[in-house]
Amino acid sequence: MRPYLKIALWVGVVVALFMIFPALLVIALLILLWWLISNLTEHGPKWIWWQRDALLLRLGRFRWFGRLPWVSGTLRRVQAEDERRKEEARRKQAEADAREQAERDRAKKEHDALVERPIPPDIQRDMRAFLDGSFLGEDRSPLAYVGYRVGKTRGLASRERQRRLDVCFRIEIPSDFDAKYQAWGAPATYQRFHSIDKHLKMLADLRGGRSNQRFAVADWEEDRTWFQGEFRELAGLLQRHPPRRYW
Repeated sequence: MRPYLKIALWVGVVVALFMIFPALLVIALLILLWWLISNLTEHGPKWIWWQRDALLLRLGRFRWFGRLPWVSGTLRRVQAEDERRKEEARRKQAEADAREQAERDRAKKEHDALVERPIPPDIQRDMRAFLDGSFLGEDRSPLAYVGYRVGKTRGLASRERQRRLDVCFRIEIPSDFDAKYQAWGAPATYQRFHSIDKHLKMLADLRGGRSNQRFAVADWEEDRTWFQGEFRELAGLLQRHPPRRYW
């Protein structure tokens, strides 16, 4: 059956239904009115021209329509504009893909540089001492593993604490650590960043009301601020582009 005969048949069926069931016509008109108002509200009057151009493009698939003298010029203009929009969309997609690839390459480069950075000898000594059983604290956490200590009596200076946070972010967690610390994730990942940040906050919140812990709390809060400033951007990048070896 020819296309125009199919269209005429469907139009006849719809008209017959509306004549038999007038309520359908009212409902259809209300739906059409709602559709028009919502699109005009969202897109403005230019939406009408979009619909006109879309209709011309659909009808332009029929050869007879393109031969109409009062249509051919407008149809060519609309087709040229449509092709221009498609070309612009392809260009923008290519630019977006290039930016995505560049960001992925940057994530891999920064991640690999971080995890391959050597661990300072003094922190290695603290890690060996921890594994040998010389740790005296109550929480055998990855922070304690790298020798991280806070407070007035046994605490380290700010720079030393931050060096250990840096190492903790990029090392493997020993397999004999508690399961909750195994869940801190792989080295130099968003999960590791989030876990350390949450752990520092938990320590400060837990002891925030104790006057004898005020120096320790101040250290945890200072270190959390430093840690966020140092690694938040990289962590977000690694969240969008996780290291392939850990996928």
